[in-house]
Amino acid sequence: MAGIITAGVISAGASLIGGANSARAARDAANTQAESARESGQLSYQISQQQLAAQKEALDKQILAAGATVDKQLLAQRDALDQQMAFQAARYEQARADFAPYRESGVAATNQLNTLLGIGGNTGAADYGRFKTADFTPADFETGKDPGYAFRIREGLKAIDRQAASRGGLISGNALKGAASYSSDLASQEYQNAFNRFQAIRGNTLSPFQNLSAQGLNASAMTGSAGAQYGSAGGQAISNAGQGASGAYGAAGGAMNTAYGNYGQGTTGVLSAYGTNATNALTGAANANASGIVGSANAFNQSLSGVSNLANTYYLNNLINSRNTQTAGLTGSDLTSGIDYTYRPSARA
Repeated sequence: MAGIITAGVISAGASLIGGANSARAARDAANTQAESARESGQLSYQISQQQLAAQKEALDKQILAAGATVDKQLLAQRDALDQQMAFQAARYEQARADFAPYRESGVAATNQLNTLLGIGGNTGAADYGRFKTADFTPADFETGKDPGYAFRIREGLKAIDRQAASRGGLISGNALKGAASYSSDLASQEYQNAFNRFQAIRGNTLSPFQNLSAQGLNASAMTGSAGAQYGSAGGQAISNAGQGASGAYGAAGGAMNTAYGNYGQGTTGVLSAYGTNATNALTGAANANASGIVGSANAFNQSLSGVSNLANTYYLNNLINSRNTQTAGLTGSDLTSGIDYTYRPSARA
């Protein structure tokens, strides 16, 4: 009997020890799994940080590349503008140099015209106002403004004087009448000639200056036209440069927007993946802990169940051994003769 008790105690102790070991093993396994889940979450975090850093580095490179492209395009636009402006300026300056002699001649001719017509500032000039008017009055004629008439009248009177001298200074009445008639006829004939000569001289004198003045005016107009062309071409060049710069900025802005969009999408993807991995890791750790708790409990339950079974076995064996001792040498009818088979309701009922 003592051997059976000893064996039961040993079996129960072994069952408890086994249950404790199983529970410890379940907890250790759960802790290992939980630690692995935490390490997985930490690794996922590190990977996400690396991916975010890579996304930021890619963004920075794209922004720098877009900025460098804009700088190059703007520099090219500026160089092209400078070349075009320099070319147009050179053309304008060449035109000014080409027209300069004509402008200068026109200015000089205009100044001389002003002097001859008496409207300039050089009032002390010898010819100032010489052709101020086109009129040639009898007074002008009488004062000898026509050199041709003065010469002819002078030569005619000299002839009369020579005739008188040849006669000893005596001049007949007919000679005097002839001289008077000569002077009168000559004056009548020569006034119109003198007027025509005055007009011809006036026109011939003024005409070259007028032509040069008109030529200078035309040269000034041509210079102004060259300046207008220079301004128009320069304005167009500046406009083209502005459009090119605007296009360059627009393209750079589009590239930057695309880069930021890609960065945002990439960052969202990285964070989403990290969130999923972190959630899975936390869930895995929680499941591992729960599994360890359940496994430990099951191990203890199994060990306790084993102890209970041993106790029941011990009790039954003890009961059987006791019955066997009491019924030793009895028959079957003896064993059943003392049993009361009368049904009695339970006292609880």
